[in-house]
Amino acid sequence: MAPLFFDHLVIKTEIIELINQKPEPENQKGKALQLIDDIIYQGIIDHILEKLDTKHHETFLTQVHERPYDPELISYLKEHIGPDIEEDLRLAANKMVKQILKDLS
Repeated sequence: MAPLFFDHLVIKTEIIELINQKPEPENQKGKALQLIDDIIYQGIIDHILEKLDTKHHETFLTQVHERPYDPELISYLKEHIGPDIEEDLRLAANKMVKQILKDLS
C-alpha cells in the first residue's frame, strides 16, 4: 500500500516479523500483509469518523481519497477534532495491532 498520512503512528514491526516467519509462499505473505494494511486503514478511518463531526465527513473523505499521503490531513484533524488526535490515533492503532497479533497467534 502507498504511504498514508497516519503511517508514522502505526507500528507493524511485530506483525511483519510474525508473518515473515511463517512457512507460507512469499505471495501469500504479501497478500496477508496487504490484508492487514487494509484492516488497519479501515480501522483508522472508522476511528476518525467516530471522532469527527458529521458535517466534516465528506470533506475529510474527499481529501483522503485524493491525497491519502498528505501529512496536512493530520493538521485538518487537529483543527476539527483536537490537538491530541495523533496520540489518540496512535493508541487506536496499537490496539488494532495487538488484536491482529492475537488473531495471528
